Amino acid sequence: MPPQSDVKIRIPATLKKRLKIVAAENGRSMNAEIMARIEQSLDLTDTERSKALALLAQAISVLKGSG
Repeated sequence: MPPQSDVKIRIPATLKKRLKIVAAENGRSMNAEIMARIEQSLDLTDTERSKALALLAQAISVLKGSG
């Protein structure tokens, strides 16, 4: 298991309630639900990754053409 650290955040009570319900529906603890959602938000889909790479290639092409 990778090293872990504690993070304390303040969230509205209504958001906490929603997280608790969704975590239960997904069969996870609130901590596991929060971690899954954060990881998901940080991961690029294949389509998003392809678009980003195409934009980078286009930017590199423009930069090479201006030099």
